Amino acid sequence: MRCGFLLALAACLLLPAAGPSMAQTEARPQISEEAAGFFVVEGVASNDLLNVRATASAGGRVVGRLPNGALLRNLGCSDVNGNSWCEVETVEAPRITGFVAGRYLHETLADDPGLAPQDEASAVPPAEEGEPPAEAEPARVDAAAEIPCSRYYGQPMRMCAASVRRDAEKEATVTVTWPDGGQRVISFRNGRADTSDAPDPVSYTREAELNIIRIGKAERFEIPDALAFGG
Repeated sequence: MRCGFLLALAACLLLPAAGPSMAQTEARPQISEEAAGFFVVEGVASNDLLNVRATASAGGRVVGRLPNGALLRNLGCSDVNGNSWCEVETVEAPRITGFVAGRYLHETLADDPGLAPQDEASAVPPAEEGEPPAEAEPARVDAAAEIPCSRYYGQPMRMCAASVRRDAEKEATVTVTWPDGGQRVISFRNGRADTSDAPDPVSYTREAELNIIRIGKAERFEIPDALAFGG
């Protein structure tokens, strides 16, 4: 009888010590073994970055921050308390692995996120024999600057050289030169990005005095009013 009482007393003394340790353990979601593919960060405010956390929780320790357009390797997603969390790894250095909120990720099916081939240079017909080659008239440039741009799907924003010819009030032609070769020409009409020399459709939004332009699903440009229209 006395032995049973002592065993019960010892068990009661041990229980409080185990409680806090269990409460402090933060659960990690089960990652699907079928995880594959890549994600692109989208939907983050232009003046903000997406937090990468050590655990799948809004209170998890922040181990990195990512901009829109960052390309990530998908390591698997799970539902945690009604919210989607995905374990990801950055493709480019520095390598960061952690968890991000799934609502800011867009899945891409590309198995290899390598860059697309560069545009081929436009062919110039040779001058006829006996005639000197015609000299092209240099294009007028009213201003030049570097702007944020992205050429390929999933590519982070980088800086591209841009020049502008201002044709009239709120009308301009901006020529963007890619760092790896080739150009994109964007025309503004009535203060809005209207057309380009690409076959894909042009979509346009404004944030304060910044023109955010998308051409097709891949290309993105951020052109300030000061460059396009001066003033």
